[in-house]
Amino acid sequence: MTTTSNNALIEEFRRMDADGDGVVDLTDFLRAPRKLLAALGVPEDAPKAQALIQANETQWGSFLSLGDADGNGALTADEYVTIRTSPEFRSPNRPGKGEVCQTLFAVLDGDDDGTISRDEFLRAADFLCMPPTEASDYFAMLDSDNDGQLSGKEFLKAVKRFYTS
Repeated sequence: MTTTSNNALIEEFRRMDADGDGVVDLTDFLRAPRKLLAALGVPEDAPKAQALIQANETQWGSFLSLGDADGNGALTADEYVTIRTSPEFRSPNRPGKGEVCQTLFAVLDGDDDGTISRDEFLRAADFLCMPPTEASDYFAMLDSDNDGQLSGKEFLKAVKRFYTS
């Protein structure tokens, strides 16, 4: 991996390290999905919110098994970069990988119609601090069939693009 890629991963790590203590633990790791749920008005006790949290907990366990070198249940920046750059991380069989994407899709699909509308996407993009014009352009690019909705397949492409860019 390039230095630029590693720097991006270190920055991602820093964003997750909510308390700035130099390690990411489960509480830090679950902060983003919990904040997204709150921003979208989805109660944490709702079934799809619980599914998203559980999928992220499973993914966290996978992260620990891939690279928690000292076994303390938390990751340093070096451990995180090692995990994210490992072939095992990219494996389609990694626990939590597909579940996080599926449960995130369900949360973003606010009206439960099986697609993510432009408005639903823009609400999530606002949470990510993406400017509205940029988010709208990105949605148009992802909406490969130009139907004004993101299917599960289109959403999966977006997630893959995010994690490989």
